[in-house]
Amino acid sequence: MTGIADALESRRDANTLRRYVRERAAGRGATEWAVYDDRLGAWLAADEVTATTSGRAWRRVRQPSEPWCGTLGRDLSIARDDLLQAVFATLADDDLSAWRRLYLEADRAPSRCLTDWRARGRRLLAAVSGEPGAEGGTLAGRFAARGTGKRSLAAV
Repeated sequence: MTGIADALESRRDANTLRRYVRERAAGRGATEWAVYDDRLGAWLAADEVTATTSGRAWRRVRQPSEPWCGTLGRDLSIARDDLLQAVFATLADDDLSAWRRLYLEADRAPSRCLTDWRARGRRLLAAVSGEPGAEGGTLAGRFAARGTGKRSLAAV
């Protein structure tokens, strides 16, 4: 049963990744304010000034103490994924063409992109931290530095 749950979670993460990259490629952010349009019978995105001064019914989507992703709003699954965020940190926020290329990849094969980009992020974080990667380092290399072991007196 856990294999099915893992597969569903992976598929959900892949779809969320595709949505995240699509929104970044379009240069859109999450809506924090909404105004009700009577003619359409729907809530429309608005900025704070337009929402509060329009004279129509408005609501604040984001609550002040609520954690928030600038792209997906309340969905924090991509924002909390350090491996994916390491890959996205290598791109400039205003470089929409790079985000568009990522979106084309993620639109074709979201599950493959999820695993490939997490692996790339793992390599980036390992290179930045200076620690040997889990798959590339040896056990002897992990304990080569003196004074970092479990019973080290360096912390005393």
